[in-house]
Amino acid sequence: MRKQIWEYDANERDEIQQAYIKLGPYQPKLDEYKKTKFGSHSCKFKHSWFAIKEFSTCLEYSPSKDAAFCLPCFLFDKPTGNSGSHVFIKDGFQNRKKVNDGNNCFFLNHMGKEPNSFHRASEQAKTDLMNQSQHIQKALENFNSDQIASNQLQLKASIDVVKVLAFQGLAFSGRDESYDTINHGNFLEILELVVSYNEYVVEVIEKAPKNASYKSPKIQKEILHVFSNKVKKAICEEIGDAKLCLIADEARDESVKEQMAIVKRFVDKDGFVREHFFGIVHVPDTMELTLKDEIYSILSLHSVDIQDI
Repeated sequence: MRKQIWEYDANERDEIQQAYIKLGPYQPKLDEYKKTKFGSHSCKFKHSWFAIKEFSTCLEYSPSKDAAFCLPCFLFDKPTGNSGSHVFIKDGFQNRKKVNDGNNCFFLNHMGKEPNSFHRASEQAKTDLMNQSQHIQKALENFNSDQIASNQLQLKASIDVVKVLAFQGLAFSGRDESYDTINHGNFLEILELVVSYNEYVVEVIEKAPKNASYKSPKIQKEILHVFSNKVKKAICEEIGDAKLCLIADEARDESVKEQMAIVKRFVDKDGFVREHFFGIVHVPDTMELTLKDEIYSILSLHSVDIQDI
């Protein structure tokens, strides 16, 4: 029921995340928790789960939705999506039969065994955010003008390559991007070509620290997401106050996940019919209510009035 963190303005997120962390996970102690039926059994949430060491700082419970959530994963979720943790971020976990089931415990599986799992990365991000000496603002204050100019130059090169690949509809990654491979994929190969024409840029990129090269798949996706938002904003401005139609259809991907493609159809100010692809969203199922909620979510995110449909 709460607003997703990535829906807030980027300049406000740190402060909002810190406020959530200071409040801690929502762990209400109720006289009676709701019972939910799973097959032939009825199960209910147990307050004692909050006391389990692994869950004490992350597990939350919503009485209104009768569902469990994960605070760190909610705080550091991104719009690009982390489908594996989606149930603990937005939908809420309800299948209590899978709790206290040894290695099959759903909570433990959500946390993951790998140190770089999404949950553990979110836990670390939570710790880092509250450590003011490591805060990004502190680090930025220590940069001199040359370092800032170098970082901007590196980022600009990556932005330009992302723009070209997106506009041409080309794949970003290669099958093998290891150091000694012949072909590193479109993004890295074109980036290398672009910077090779300027010795200063080559030197800047070669001397850049490993954690600030601005060319990882994660950075590529974030840059692409910025472009996506700009395109959607331009489409909304073009429509203005006009009425519009929506075209929604299934777009199941190679991993056989249900996805919904949304297209906006409208008449522009010159009287021509326009159709613009507006987005693709993962849906857990294709029930009418699910599709309606996802359509409402993506439109409200861009301030589109439902009454104009």
